[in-house]
Amino acid sequence: MVSRLVAAAVALATVLSAHAATPVDRIVVVVNDSIILQSELDAAMDNARQQLSQRGVRNVSPSQLRDQVLERLVLQRVQMARAREAGIRVDDRELNDVVSDIARRNGMSQAEFARQLRREGQDYLAVREQIRDEIISQRLRSRELESRISVSEDDVDAYLAREQDLGDSEVRLSHILISVGDGASPDERQAARERAEKLRQRIAEGEEFSAIAASHSDGQQALEGGDLGWRRLADLPPTFSEALKETKDGELAPVIAATSGFHILRVEGRRGSTEQQMITETKARHILIQPDELTSDEQARAKIFDIARRLEEGEDFAELARQHSDDPGSRNEGGELGWQPPGQMADAFEQQVDQLDPGERSRPFRSEFGWHIVEVQDRRQRDATQELRRQRARQAIGERRMEEEYEIWLRRLRDEAYIEYRLRDDA
Repeated sequence: MVSRLVAAAVALATVLSAHAATPVDRIVVVVNDSIILQSELDAAMDNARQQLSQRGVRNVSPSQLRDQVLERLVLQRVQMARAREAGIRVDDRELNDVVSDIARRNGMSQAEFARQLRREGQDYLAVREQIRDEIISQRLRSRELESRISVSEDDVDAYLAREQDLGDSEVRLSHILISVGDGASPDERQAARERAEKLRQRIAEGEEFSAIAASHSDGQQALEGGDLGWRRLADLPPTFSEALKETKDGELAPVIAATSGFHILRVEGRRGSTEQQMITETKARHILIQPDELTSDEQARAKIFDIARRLEEGEDFAELARQHSDDPGSRNEGGELGWQPPGQMADAFEQQVDQLDPGERSRPFRSEFGWHIVEVQDRRQRDATQELRRQRARQAIGERRMEEEYEIWLRRLRDEAYIEYRLRDDA
C-alpha cells in the first residue's frame, strides 16, 4: 500500500493545493453534496501534463485531456462520498504515521519530506490530504469488494495449467478501454466496438498509442498513457492471454470484447521465464515475556534479563521456556518454533534471527509482542518453486478479479451519483 501512496502523493499532490492559494474560485462540477472547483481542475490539468511529458506523451488535445482529468476527479469525489456513508475515516494521528512511513522509505524524516515537497513547488498540506484520500479509497475498495472475491484450489490448478501452456514469460502492455455501462443495449455495445476499432486503426496507421490512451481510454491508466506495466500472460483474463499469445513485440492485438467494454492492447516487450526459487528456512526457539495488567514493561524486561543470566550460567533453555515463556504456541515445546520461512515472523524478531548463526543466542530484545530471547538452532535451503507458484497464482487470480470488480463497481457508483457540470465553453 505504501508504494501506491508514494505514487499518489507525487503524482496527484497539486490537485488540492491551488484551492488554498486562490481567493476567488468557481464551481465546475457538483458531485452529490461536494464540489470540484476550477482551481482544482487547473492544478490537476497541470499535473497531468507534467506526468504525460515525463513519459514522452505528446499531441494530447487539451479538451480531451480536460475531460479525462475531470472524470478522474469526479470518480474520486464519488468514492469519498461513499466512504463517508460507510463511516470510513482516517484521523490525523494515523495519517501522520503513514506520512512518516512514506518519508522513512524515501530516506527522509517527516520534516525533510515536507521541505522536499515545498522545494518541488507542492503544498505539503495538500499532499497529506491526497494521501488521506488514497487510504480511504483503498479501505473502501477493500470493504466493498473483497468479500466478493474468492479463489479456490481448483482456480489455482486451472491457473497453473494455463501457465504451463502459456509459459512463464512476461509481457509489457499498453492498454485502452472503451467502456460500456451496465445494461447497455446491443446498439450501444456495437457503437463502443466501432469506436474501439477506429482508435485501433488510427494507432496501426501511426498515431501515438499513449496520446490516444490519454485522450480516449476509460481505463485507470489513461493518464499514464495506458501503460499497464509488466504482466504474466497467465495473470491476464483468458481472452487477453489467448489474443496476446501469438502477438509479437510492437504489435496490436485484435480488439477484445469483455463485460466492461472493449480493449485495445499492444505488446511493448517480453522478458524471461521464472527460474527455480530457493528459500532459506530457519529453525529457532525462543522465550517470550509479555507485559500485561499485572506485569509492567520494566518488570518484563527485568525478568527476561534474569533468564538471560541463568542461561549464561548453564541452565537448560527448554526447561526455562516451559517454566516462564508467555508464548502458548511454543512454551510446552520448550520454546521450539520449528522451521520458519522468511516473512513469517515479526520484523523485530526476524531481524534478530537473521543476525545469528546456528548455535548462537540473542541478548534480550523487544518486539511488538514483548521481550524475547531467541536461539537459532539450524538453517537449510529448500526448493519452494511450486509452493511459491501456487501462492503467486492465488494472489494473481485475486488481483485480476479485484480489478474486474473494481471497474464495474466504480462505473455503477458513478451512475448512481448526482453529477452536474457547470463548465463554461472557454474552460
